[in-house]
Amino acid sequence: MTATGETPEGFIKHAQEFWAAADLVLSKAQGVSLPAFFLLGRSIELSLKAFLLHKGMSIEMLRLREYGHNLKALLQCARDNGLEKIIEIEAMEAGVVDLLSFDYADKRLEYRVTKGTYYLPHLSGTSSIARKLAYELALAKSTEAGA
Repeated sequence: MTATGETPEGFIKHAQEFWAAADLVLSKAQGVSLPAFFLLGRSIELSLKAFLLHKGMSIEMLRLREYGHNLKALLQCARDNGLEKIIEIEAMEAGVVDLLSFDYADKRLEYRVTKGTYYLPHLSGTSSIARKLAYELALAKSTEAGA
């Protein structure tokens, strides 16, 4: 646990909740849903931060602009710290995270740019990698604890 109370378990639980919220939004959405992409992005962010906290990275480091809401940087850092020993990340999945990172990190999914151009990955691929990170990391963590 960090001095301010953040834990990998809390982050992964929150990641799962954001994924579930996105799933609900998607079940009612017609067409492209920026709120759904935002929720999926937040799920990915929290999953990767949970992994990095578990690996010993400080919450202060994760809050730096270098990482912050930069999904691409968080994924690369997680890969550098052994993420793929736990979960295999396909090239297409990494591409989804990289592409989503552009509009997510700039907060364009929260603050709509009317008539702006968005560069969004395929929705099903985005949902799939978000779910994979949120649930398979939690499963791997619980398996690790039971070993």
